[in-house]
Amino acid sequence: MNEGLIVVSPCDGMSCGQLALKRAGIKVDKYYASEIKKTGIDTTMKHFPNTIQLGDMTNIKYINGLLYTENGIFNIGKVDLLIGGTPCQDFSILKDINHETRGLNGDKSKLFYEYLRLLKEIKPKYFLLENVRMKKDSEKELNIHLGVEGIHINSELVSFASRPRIYWTNIPGITQPKDKNINFQDYKDTDFDYCKQFKVNKTPSRIRMWNDGKGRETIGNCNNITNAKKIGCITRKQDRFPNAGLIEFDGFCRYLTRREIELAQNLPLGYTEHLSYGQMQDLCGDGWTIDVIAHIFSFLEVEKDEEE
Repeated sequence: MNEGLIVVSPCDGMSCGQLALKRAGIKVDKYYASEIKKTGIDTTMKHFPNTIQLGDMTNIKYINGLLYTENGIFNIGKVDLLIGGTPCQDFSILKDINHETRGLNGDKSKLFYEYLRLLKEIKPKYFLLENVRMKKDSEKELNIHLGVEGIHINSELVSFASRPRIYWTNIPGITQPKDKNINFQDYKDTDFDYCKQFKVNKTPSRIRMWNDGKGRETIGNCNNITNAKKIGCITRKQDRFPNAGLIEFDGFCRYLTRREIELAQNLPLGYTEHLSYGQMQDLCGDGWTIDVIAHIFSFLEVEKDEEE
């Protein structure tokens, strides 16, 4: 009988981890989430009301099976799975372009050390940490800290959006996901009335970004993805290079629709319907591509649910 996993998820966001576990057919007994962003917590509790929220991860301590948090003390015993994706801004390889690389010394990357602390305290059976492509020196340092080599997977294998990421895990035997050859054109919204709410305002900066649809010619332009098979990375701001890009629309251009963003991250349609467009962009930009994580979880040596 499958009793389900005990999962702890620092930097839980909108609980993409729970979605991935469900999609992989893996039963969860208790899911403990650490998140401070209200929109993330609200989204998680809307879809997974049994989630146990722990508050700020910097205030979590694990001692002899007890989890001490700002929201209480929990007797959780042994943890099966510790997952997380610590903030990526200070690790990103793109920092090199602007000569702003801070790597492991950056303010955002300090949460990596909080994850590492919890990993050492909890000693889970399995762990997973996700982050962006980064300088080789930073990646090597994370390899040493975590005791495993990072696995490079681009979400474009299971999505129409490029999202190169590194995954550190002790889950054995992980291979690259099968390329599903997903084409953005098969999912692009064409309904004018729906798309018009995402039309870009014609300001000087947006005119420069759009560049008459000619794409990336200078650092101030972004990609025209109107006819693209794959779009750029989903982030909070689409109209920057190399982010998602802009789409020709009604004499100018538009952003990705809410539906397109959810599909790009393999989210169930309507998962973020309770949020404003800006809020959902923020959460989706920080989130995981669900089918990549579900693929990784499929290698967990646990009993799978029959309804998979």
